[in-house]
Parts: sequence; structure tokens; C-alpha cells
Amino acid sequence: MSWQMHAIATYGRLVRRPRTYATPQSARAYLKRPKSAGGPPSQLAKSARYQLTHDTVNGFDCYTVRSSSCETIAADRSSVVYIHGGAYVNQIERAHWKLVCAIADATRRPVHVPLYGLAPQHCAEEAIALLGTVMGRAAQQGPIYIAGDSSGAGLALAATQTVIVDGATPPLGLTLISPWLDIALTNPAIATIAKRDPWLAVPGLRECGRVWARHLPPEDNRVSPIYGELHNLPPIDLYVGDRDIFVADCRQLRDSIGKDRITYHEHPGAIHVYPLLPVPEAKPARHALLSHIHTTVNAPRHDDDRHHLQ
Repeated sequence: MSWQMHAIATYGRLVRRPRTYATPQSARAYLKRPKSAGGPPSQLAKSARYQLTHDTVNGFDCYTVRSSSCETIAADRSSVVYIHGGAYVNQIERAHWKLVCAIADATRRPVHVPLYGLAPQHCAEEAIALLGTVMGRAAQQGPIYIAGDSSGAGLALAATQTVIVDGATPPLGLTLISPWLDIALTNPAIATIAKRDPWLAVPGLRECGRVWARHLPPEDNRVSPIYGELHNLPPIDLYVGDRDIFVADCRQLRDSIGKDRITYHEHPGAIHVYPLLPVPEAKPARHALLSHIHTTVNAPRHDDDRHHLQ
């Protein structure tokens, strides 16, 4: 484990976790805090390297980032949808935008970034509806690929399951970074892993999850996609550290889906969403996930093989 990973883990254990997820009380106080404005950083908006556009979808902001080197390919206008994490409480952060830009550069495709409403003012059903609309609109132009981290990765999987149940063609694939797969964190293996996780804690996360789910039961796949249909999903590329309490459910997902349909990366000593962190361990993970998305969205496809949502 690098000293950078150790330093971030120490900060999380001593500062971040006690303020946020250590207890239901700390989580409730965190839920009451004013939300940040969200949206892209000013440097991105002013950058000549990227084209940034904005739309309002179902009443929520949705941004699209295009690399200046993005090529318009008339025969295949595929795109990527990125869903940010933050325990359904926190707005999108600079690290998310950096990864979005990296995806736009690597794929030379538009990357759509929907800013779904956060708890406690908003809930899971609203987010699933928003993502369904965003995915549907993007798919009218061509095949889509879905990526997300943490709670956003859980939303990515839940939205994909919902699209499939509705009878539409699934995305080309999914990249999931430390996905939150069970809103109630009921996996018995979590208790042991939680002792090593310096960043997340079960009591506060459960409270955030309860508020986010609102009236949905914890077994509903819209908040706990681990309980949804898994047999007909597109290929999954998953990244998680073994000091992340979400790793227990990630292992369960891996074993339930089967090795032929999931590429599973579990990094020893890594903490939550390590590919987004400024640590040496993140570099090979980012390279692998960017390469995977690039290869998938740019793979040759015949007209009758395209993935379109109806």
C-alpha cells in the first residue's frame, strides 16, 4: 500500500468518517447540511480542450462533455452516461469531472452526466426515472455505455435492470467502481470488513440509504440492485478495494453473474473508490477502465447489431 493511500485512509478514519457515517446521528446531521451547487468546475467550462453543453431533463441538470478531438461518426453515434457517487447525499465533485473528461478523451465520445436529486429532498424513484430518460434520449443517437462510482454505480446497475425489465435493449456494458449494491448492507461478511474500512461505516450509510429509499423496501432492486435480475445484464467491468465494506456484495455479484460476464478487479489494501483517488494504485485501474470503455464503445458493429433503447 502506498503512503498516499495510507494518508487518505488515515484522514478518513480520523476526520471524515466520524463526521458522516459513524452513527445514525452523524448521518442525519450530514443529511441536513446544505447541498453544494454541483455542476462542472469553472476550469472545465472555460477549457478549449472540451465542449460542455447543458440540458434540463425531468427538472434536473444534465451536462454533456465532449473532447475537442471528438470525431463525429455518422454511422455510430455511441455515447457514455456517467453517474456520480456520494452516498446519495453529496453532489458531484472535482474527481468525478476529471474521470468524465478522461472518458471523453479516451473514447472520443460524448459523456452525459445527469445530476440527480439528492437525499433527503429527493429519492431513488426520481433518480431511476431521470436516468431512464437520459439513457433513452442518448440511445436514440446510438449505442450507450454506462459507468458510475459508489452510489452512482449502484444507480447505474439499478437503472440498467429497470431498462431491461421495461423491454428495451441494454447498454453495451457497465463500468462499476465500488458499487453500493444493497442499501441496507445486510451481507454478514460486512461486519469483518468494516473493521478495516477507514472511510465508510455501516450505521450512517444505513441511515442515508433509508432516507434515500423513502417508501421502497430495502429488497427493491431500485435501491438494492443485488436483488434484481442478474442473468441478462450486459458485460460488467468492476473495480473495488478489499478495505471497502462494499466488497462483500461485489464478491457476491461476481459469483452470482459468473466469470464469463464480469471482469472483476479487487485491489489489496485499497479503500473506497480508489480509482478516483490521487494515489499510485489508481493509475493502472484508470488505465484499465478507460481502455475497456474505449474498446467497447468503439468496437465495429453492424447496423442490425446496434443497441438501441426503444
